[in-house]
Amino acid sequence: MNIEIKERFMEAWEKHFTGSELPIACFYSNELNNVEFPNAPKPNRKGYTCIFAQITPVRKGCACAFNKENLGCFGSYLPFGFDTEVTEEVKNYVCNVERVKKSYAHLESMYEHRPPKQAPGKYLVFKRWDTLEEQDNPQVVFFFGNPDVITGLHGLANFDSMTPYDVIAPFGTGCDSILGFPMNELESEQPKAVLGPLDPSVRIYFKPNISTFSVPWPKFLSMLENMDESFLSTDSWSKIKPRFFRDK
Repeated sequence: MNIEIKERFMEAWEKHFTGSELPIACFYSNELNNVEFPNAPKPNRKGYTCIFAQITPVRKGCACAFNKENLGCFGSYLPFGFDTEVTEEVKNYVCNVERVKKSYAHLESMYEHRPPKQAPGKYLVFKRWDTLEEQDNPQVVFFFGNPDVITGLHGLANFDSMTPYDVIAPFGTGCDSILGFPMNELESEQPKAVLGPLDPSVRIYFKPNISTFSVPWPKFLSMLENMDESFLSTDSWSKIKPRFFRDK
């Protein structure tokens, strides 16, 4: 990636979202390039380890890579592209255990609207923004934030849109919200940002007032370009910025 983009964003982020957590960049790669490939976690009492638990080290600055060998939850295989078949295990868990879809038919129809796609690389890499290197090629960037941070990102994503619909909140897993849907948006003429996670089984890994906001790379670049000329430079936003520290 262009290191100038990395530095520009960090400067603009600190200026307009002072003290807020840096986002995480995601991309597929066939090489680890010194990125850690963690061991597969031991299943918890529920039989799985959520990706949001697995990327805790990433949020602290440790780049990590994953694939089917070390992902702790079978539910992440489809959204991350390491499986392309909606298995009986997935159907049973979603419909009978989590009970977030009414029937197998409803679940199958959902995937017909967005068919699973094969991962375009051996590894899925997660890097906190400040650890990105020139060799990296971000495809999706996602943020953790409270309602004020999400408000800013939502407004910025819609700032240069000709419609009011440049942020979507489709149904899916937490993995879908941070990567599955945003990766799919890369194929759109007008890539949209994705709000989440709205999966009840994932919310237990989040503070009540924290959400994610995931952005396909082209949309991210346009948001960066618009930061200084948008509402982020107004008096109204300056009164919101101090509230970013209320959870610290």
